[in-house]
Amino acid sequence: MRHHTHPSARPYAHRDALLSTAELEQLQQRVLQRRHAQTRPLDTPYAGAFLSLHRGHGMELHDVRPYQPGDDIRHMDWRATARSGKPTSKVFLAERQRSLFMVIDRRPPMQFGSRVELKATSAARCAAILAFSALAARERVAGVVLDSEARFFPASQTIEGTLPLLQAAAAPLDSALPKQPIELNALFEQISHAAERGSSLILISDLHDLEAQHQPSLLNLASHFEPLALRITDPAEEQLEACGKIRVVSPLSGESNIIDTDNSALREAYADAMQQRRAQLEQLCLRGQLPLHTLYNHHDTLQQLATLQ
Repeated sequence: MRHHTHPSARPYAHRDALLSTAELEQLQQRVLQRRHAQTRPLDTPYAGAFLSLHRGHGMELHDVRPYQPGDDIRHMDWRATARSGKPTSKVFLAERQRSLFMVIDRRPPMQFGSRVELKATSAARCAAILAFSALAARERVAGVVLDSEARFFPASQTIEGTLPLLQAAAAPLDSALPKQPIELNALFEQISHAAERGSSLILISDLHDLEAQHQPSLLNLASHFEPLALRITDPAEEQLEACGKIRVVSPLSGESNIIDTDNSALREAYADAMQQRRAQLEQLCLRGQLPLHTLYNHHDTLQQLATLQ
């Protein structure tokens, strides 16, 4: 398995949590305020504040009947209308309760930030926003937190039951490099057994170790869940700024090197390599039926989630 290195601070221990209890409460209030401010009517009472994270209309076709004033034009049965010559509407049953399963990455490559915050902090913030939105929509929330090992948390429909997952995502970081890396194919197999079938499965990670060899596992996940990848990225992982000589440290091996960022050829080669890696990831996710969106750790996480298409 090859790894794509980038400038990084050596993994270090945060004495404080990535997100405090007060910050989690503020995120919850922002999510609820956004939900209450929505003016567009929802198709189902289980629709959340970030509708683009879920595919489909969340309804099961039950029957058809003559069109009635006020029926949603999107639910017209055009074939039945053509056959009978009379406007006909589809009738839906509300879908069973939805559930959300999150994969929250805190491994060493996520312990890097050149601007506002570490990628691990953005991942924890993203997980909290999605969890609060799902709970407000009466969905069940479960997940796995990736550190030196994978820690699974059972599904819950309450704030109290979901807090252990969010607290683990926002806990102080460990300075120790993992003795054995997490193998993604094995992790995806565990997830396929732990998550509820039909769940919205969201990977919150920089995807640093996702490679072509994982495509079959991604396809297997796509056959059982509604997967989505939210790739957390730092602007320094796309291009280097000219700021003289800097020391870069591999977050995986701890090996360090000094590079001269004033070297324009080096900066150009770096930007090309990072663009190539991004294109590879996009192609891999496309083939693995894993919708991919990029979130930046120096921009407002909630606003980025709210604008996903």
